[in-house]
Amino acid sequence: MKVFEELNRPFRTENFEDNTIFFDFGKHAFAVFEVEIFSSGVQDITLAVGEASINGRVNRSPGGSLVYQEEKITVPYGTSYLKMQMFHAGYNDGTLKLEHEAAPFRYAEIRGNVTVRRAWQRAFFGRFDDDASDFKSSSSDLDKIWEFCKYTMKATTPFGVFIDGNRERQAYEGDAYINQLGYFVCTSDRKIAGNTIDRLLEYPTWPTEWRLSMIPIVHDYLLYTGDLTSVRKWYEPLQENLLTEGINDIGLLNPALLKSARKSLGIGNVIIPIRDIVDWPVCERDGYEMGEVNLVPNCWYYTALCRMADIALSLKKSDAAAEFQKMAVRSRTAIRSYMLKNGLFVDNPQSEHTSLHSCIYPVLWGISEKNENKKILQVLQSKGMACSVFTAQSLLDCCFENGLSDYGLDLITSHGKRSWNNMIDCGATIAMESWDESFKPNLDWSHPWGGAPGNIIIRHIAGIRPLEAGFKKFSVSPNPGWLQYFNARTPSPYGNISLEMPQVGKYVLSVPENTCAVYQGREYGKGMHVLS
Repeated sequence: MKVFEELNRPFRTENFEDNTIFFDFGKHAFAVFEVEIFSSGVQDITLAVGEASINGRVNRSPGGSLVYQEEKITVPYGTSYLKMQMFHAGYNDGTLKLEHEAAPFRYAEIRGNVTVRRAWQRAFFGRFDDDASDFKSSSSDLDKIWEFCKYTMKATTPFGVFIDGNRERQAYEGDAYINQLGYFVCTSDRKIAGNTIDRLLEYPTWPTEWRLSMIPIVHDYLLYTGDLTSVRKWYEPLQENLLTEGINDIGLLNPALLKSARKSLGIGNVIIPIRDIVDWPVCERDGYEMGEVNLVPNCWYYTALCRMADIALSLKKSDAAAEFQKMAVRSRTAIRSYMLKNGLFVDNPQSEHTSLHSCIYPVLWGISEKNENKKILQVLQSKGMACSVFTAQSLLDCCFENGLSDYGLDLITSHGKRSWNNMIDCGATIAMESWDESFKPNLDWSHPWGGAPGNIIIRHIAGIRPLEAGFKKFSVSPNPGWLQYFNARTPSPYGNISLEMPQVGKYVLSVPENTCAVYQGREYGKGMHVLS
């Protein structure tokens, strides 16, 4: 994959009396630190970069998995051009490599008695169209979070596949599910998404739900790209991710029945059995009571069957689609029979506990009945953001799809510890792996699975989502909540789509050629349309 370079000048430079020159480049990027200096004599100097700062300097002990690197160099008299040797320790044998080795950093220092002629951050990115998407609104917090999430999608592209972050540099299905949605609302290039699906079908990971998430990933890919050729290639291997051999005699998924395991990407030849994860880290499960059979992975199984049926229909495999639909009905019936108690879904058949996660997924994917949702959503709202950045995607989807737009906006723009504002306040400019280091001490600051608001803003607040493969038809169903106005732009294979809400209840939609929008049951073709 072609990698593009950007030369970023310092946003701020500061000179200290101890012959330290400090640079702030404004944003983190996978990059190399380069400088041109003048030295009045032969001397040893140090170049250093880091993701975090402290007391106006690069933080040399940032903790967690945050980057700090330095290199000592002997320079001669005169002018020298220096390119710092960046490195990645290599978390494990599955780590993805960069053609030009780089490390994520925002800050840099030169320690030595030199004059700096020029300094820059040579940043590496995959193909990304900055102008294809945009969002502005009456909420400065929401606008800031949009920019944060959009840049997250751009900054993590140079590997050619979606990665889980700098520490491991691997593709994981759970990460890719969120990353791909965020990527497609920002740019229409499909190469990285396709590469990621290829890799994950060859190197699947161990969590039950993440294996199942491959089907929604491919389904979303088809809706955003219309690439039937790739989907046809993936169709047979994709069915292995349904894990049907794990279905017990009452129709529930039990990972203990799965005979398949995998050669771990991360730890050589050790075989890791497939097992339920629910959420990660463990402290973000809202007290979920793990059983041999669990509600959350069974919800993922149900929706995977529904999406697999849609994929089969797209490939004109009607008999297979009917079989997947039949299996989905059995799954939904079993979930409701064994894990719906007194109007609430419980964590497992033997449990009486309802976690936030056990509220989200039955409502989000239609396992609950409409007349049951009010009670479940009341419990959901009582819990706040009692989940990780991974499940936050599904929580926000659930809110905006079930009449809780105000609440969803409150969650996105919160300034609590479990919030995107907290990530920004911590100093991150790319989404963090967890809400805060207090929840995951080894977190990194380059984890696109933390960028859920990016796709939520376009898919739900603006309400622009593909209805047919390749955006042949798309829905416009805005959920602005308490916003007073917004202006959104997002790409499609046919050109950019824009939607403006200049005032509450009024919309101006721009539809590109060869596609059509559906708003409140009516279709709109190419051109500008006033909707109200």
